[in-house]
Amino acid sequence: MKKNKIQNIFSQIWRYKFIWTLLLFALILGVIDENSLLNRREIREKNDELRKEIAGYEEQFELAQKELRALQNDPDVVEEVARMRLFMKTPNEDVYVIE
Repeated sequence: MKKNKIQNIFSQIWRYKFIWTLLLFALILGVIDENSLLNRREIREKNDELRKEIAGYEEQFELAQKELRALQNDPDVVEEVARMRLFMKTPNEDVYVIE
């Protein structure tokens, strides 16, 4: 009786072998494989984060380039930077730092 049930189960599995093969293939591609859909999604999300970070750095670079060009070409900007960032002063004035 048990042997008959086991044979019946295996015959049902064998009858749908193509469906089982497709399900196994989908499982391997979707979850198990190192290039699975889950891993690809994680990599895509990380790639998007890195692209946003790169865009932020490029924006910082452009601002730094503009500031550098202004410092190289405009003496008023040099004076402003010297006064605000370096707390420099002319000989006839006093500087008070309030934080």
